[in-house]
Parts: sequence; structure tokens; C-alpha cells
Amino acid sequence: MSEPIRVLHIVGAMYPGGMENFIMNLYEKMDRNKIQFDFVVHMRKQNDYVETIKEMGGRVYELPRLTKKPIANLFNLYRIVKNNHYRIVIRHTSNALVAPQLMAARIAGAYTICHSHNETDPQKTLHKMGKLLMGIASKENFACSQRAAKWMFGNKTCRVIHNAIHIKRFTYQFEAADKIRREFHLKEGHVYGNVANFIASKNHCYLLAIYKELSKLDPDARFFCLGDGSLRAEIEAERKRLGLEDKVILTGIRKDAQDFLSCFDVLIFPSKFEGLPLTLIEAQAAGLPCLISDTITSDVIVTSGLVETASIEAEPRAWAQKAFQMASALHTGPEREKRKCQYTSIAKAGYDMDTLAKWYEAFFRKIYAMN
Repeated sequence: MSEPIRVLHIVGAMYPGGMENFIMNLYEKMDRNKIQFDFVVHMRKQNDYVETIKEMGGRVYELPRLTKKPIANLFNLYRIVKNNHYRIVIRHTSNALVAPQLMAARIAGAYTICHSHNETDPQKTLHKMGKLLMGIASKENFACSQRAAKWMFGNKTCRVIHNAIHIKRFTYQFEAADKIRREFHLKEGHVYGNVANFIASKNHCYLLAIYKELSKLDPDARFFCLGDGSLRAEIEAERKRLGLEDKVILTGIRKDAQDFLSCFDVLIFPSKFEGLPLTLIEAQAAGLPCLISDTITSDVIVTSGLVETASIEAEPRAWAQKAFQMASALHTGPEREKRKCQYTSIAKAGYDMDTLAKWYEAFFRKIYAMN
């Protein structure tokens, strides 16, 4: 085959986040002489992946948002699929509102796939309406977890595709941890952190309340929030209200998130809901203890002894006490090098990107040959 198979992914915006990172990790592992990814987005943001995609040989089409200009969105999407002869189109989403896009792609001749990346969404009524069309619009169904499959497709057949990672990339490195400590002038106190974009489902105000309680139990500790998003101003205001400006560091988007996972002593993740958060798989690869909300699917626990759960209905102090216990149980200084990556457990659970990339390549070639 002289030209690579071009697969069209439809995503709201290719801005660093769990879903987008998963797609880019997969893209990086593809043999791009055989498989090439192109993208339809409705939004551009600073520090998004668009320039990286272009450097990797991908194309990016920008269309108006479906909910704002539905006719323009669907007509132009139909033209993109038809004129460029895309045989495979994947819509990554957390709700079924996007079913008309898959329908437009299917009418244009593509094999359509809906990939569900969440187990719920605030727009529940519209989601239920979209599900009525999804059964026709999507030829094949993917989901990041069983709960995400149930949310999007009900009892219909669905293939669970784990949010795989480059496991060895996240193995604990003392040098990486030391680099972060030096950059932020951290002393020997514990370091607690969270990696998530600033959106409502990630529950950052509750996280800050936990940090406040932790600062009382662990006065020398420092706290991190890696990420950015529409709620940043609200989070900055809450940090100021709680008197945490000198203790809580908002880093924005970082390309070295794996180094922070080596630096943290405990990852605190009190999300209201998730699909299957990539960050928690990465953290376990780094041997990092995690305290997470019990609303998150247990599918994310793929190692022994690293992950503890708590209720977001509990008082923040209960979370703080548990996190402090977890941090205090760790060795400190150079002894942190005893943190081990449980590679075999993570790979056995289906989260190895090398294995998944080979499966995807075979899958794309099979679908391309059929169509």
C-alpha cells in the first residue's frame, strides 16, 4: 500500500486531557507509513496538540460547534468524509449528542465508531435523545470501561478499549522528582498533587478543602494542581479565600507530568465522575499511592496496595487524615527509589500501549479491507 490508511477522529478539541492524551499516545505508537490519524475539532486552544499532529503528518479540520451551527457542522463533516474518502471515522465523546455527526459520516460512506469516554454527563436528557439515533449512526461501539459502555450504549454490544499508556515512561525516577523539587524550591516536606483539567467533574474546590485540612496536619507539605481550564479563576479565588496561596501551586499544563508523578508522595483524586482516568493508570505505573473517590470505576485499580478510595460525601478532613497516613507510610529522601512500577500487573490488566497499538493497527487494516 503506497499511501497510509487515514483514520478520521472527531474530538471537541485536541487539548491535553485524559481522552486526548490517550489518542495522542496511540497515534505516537502507530506506524505512520501504514496508519495516519486526521482530526475534526470545533475549538482551538493555546498549547493544544494541533501543531504536533501536523508535524506527525496528520490533518486537522476545524468546524463550528454542532450545538451552535448544526447544519454547517454536519454538511461540512459530510463533505470532508466524502471528498477525502475516509473509510473509518471515530467519534470520541462523553455523551450521545454527537450521534448526528456519526450519521453524517456513515451516509458519506464511512465505517463509524463511537468511543465512549465517560460514565455520565450533565446533559442527561439530550443524551437520552441522542442514544435513539446512536444505534443507527454507530457501526461499532467502543468504551473505556464497562460503566462507560452502559452509559452510552445500554445493553448493546460494545468493545471495552482500555486507556493504555506507555508504562515504562512513567516508572519512578529519583532524578525527575529531584528536578521538580529544585524547580519549585521544595524542602523535605511531603508533596501532594492532582493532575486534571479545571472542569466541574474534577471537583477542585473540594480538593482545595482537603489541601486546607492537610496543611494543618502536615504543615511542611506543599500541594500541586496540574492542569488548566475554564474554572481556573474560580479555583484561584478559592485558593486565596482559604489562605493557601503560598502552599498550593497551580502549574498550568505541563509536558513533564510524569516527573511530577515521581515527585508526589500521594495523588489525591476526588472526581465527581469519570470514565477511566488515564492519570490513575500513569500514577500506578510510577508506584505512586493514590487516594480516589469511590465514584470512580474499580476498573482503574490495576495494582496491589497503591489505591485507596473515599467518599466525596465525607468531610474533607477525613480525606486529609487518610492522605497524611499514606504519605507518612512512605520512605523519604533517596529511599523513595524503593517505589516500584508494577509493570506486569498493569500490562496484564490491558493497559500496555504497545500491545494496544498492534491491536488497533490490525483492526484498522481489517475494516479498511472490508470497506
